[in-house]
Amino acid sequence: QRQQQQQQQQHAAQMHLMQAQQMQQMQAQAAMQAQQPQGVAPPVEAALTPSALAAASPTQQKNMIGERLYPLIMGTQPQLAGKITGMLLEMDNSELLHLLESPDALQAKINEALQVLEKHQQQQTGEEK
Repeated sequence: QRQQQQQQQQHAAQMHLMQAQQMQQMQAQAAMQAQQPQGVAPPVEAALTPSALAAASPTQQKNMIGERLYPLIMGTQPQLAGKITGMLLEMDNSELLHLLESPDALQAKINEALQVLEKHQQQQTGEEK
């Protein structure tokens, strides 16, 4: 059972790492887009409408929402923004859209994610002893 828990933790850590890498790729893309001359194309942020989301694949939907969430999380947790964004993106899209509209709800979820990360870190250091 302990081995199964460790495997689940490793799997969760791998998923978080993959999502963090996806966020880094999105950040790099956003940085490149920011360097493009003005007036080339409107920013992606203008297109987060229900119809735009409905037309996108599930992966694209998560990317679209993640691109909006990341800067909001970056404002309060710059060191962990990618990891927290990845964690939150595991939630249902309707919940994520609510977080985008409600700063209080978003902050509560950020705090929850921080607690999970802290607990995970304590478990990691406890296993090393």
